[in-house]
Amino acid sequence: EETPRTSFHIGPEFVVTSSLTKVYGVSGLRCGWILARPDLAWKMRRLNDLYSATPVYPGELLSVVAFKHLNLLRERACRIVEADRKLLRDFLKQQSVLSAVRTDCGTTSFVQLRDRNVDFFLERLRAKFDTSAVPGSFFGMPDHFRIGMGVNTEMFAEGLRRIGRALEECETTKL
Repeated sequence: EETPRTSFHIGPEFVVTSSLTKVYGVSGLRCGWILARPDLAWKMRRLNDLYSATPVYPGELLSVVAFKHLNLLRERACRIVEADRKLLRDFLKQQSVLSAVRTDCGTTSFVQLRDRNVDFFLERLRAKFDTSAVPGSFFGMPDHFRIGMGVNTEMFAEGLRRIGRALEECETTKL
């Protein structure tokens, strides 16, 4: 596999969290893990025990089953993400005001919207087209927005169509 190595290996100050949510496509299980120095991981576990709600037992049992079948879940999720990634690449080729770094890993894309107000565009996208994306201003890049891939390819394709329609509408009004 050509998956990039986790940043946990860069140095002891790095903490990495992950879950079954995005990559494995079983978000309802609310099961995750952490990679950190052992002493720090232990402290975090103690804080989690103190502050978090008690997980439901059936969910814990299903998580154990999911871990036993991670390869199947990963293969399924990869097929979906790859289909979505291809749709996104084709879509971006048709949009002169959008660009994104091409990636082969991950479940999100950080899309740049050139010569437009991203916040206004996303507000209109949500209000008029019932479609959401995460503003890049949350990440210190106000000319970008983040979209997610990997849940349902038909829904993702429809989301791209709606973004395209919103861009066409914005072109006529010059946001």
